[in-house]
Amino acid sequence: MHCPFCGSVESKVTDSRVVENGIRRRRECQQCQGRFTTYERIQAAALMVTKQDNRREEFDREKLASGIRKACTKRPVPSRTVENLVEDIESEIHHLGQAEVSTFDLG
Repeated sequence: MHCPFCGSVESKVTDSRVVENGIRRRRECQQCQGRFTTYERIQAAALMVTKQDNRREEFDREKLASGIRKACTKRPVPSRTVENLVEDIESEIHHLGQAEVSTFDLG
């Protein structure tokens, strides 16, 4: 971590707190004693979908939503319900901790 005041890479963490999307760290530069705050956020890896013919492509949430909308044709399903379902499915897939998911499991 580079100090925003002097550019030194030597700093120490004086306080850490868990915030909404990660960790907030309060740091103190060892060279100029300047204090600054950094935020660390988790960056999820791209989720890949394995097709039946063994092709792989990146997960596309809009493609999933489109498929669900097609399945709900002629049924009174609000669009917000479809969006909530897509969010739940995507969240569950990420919680599995796998980098790839098959179309069968996704279905």
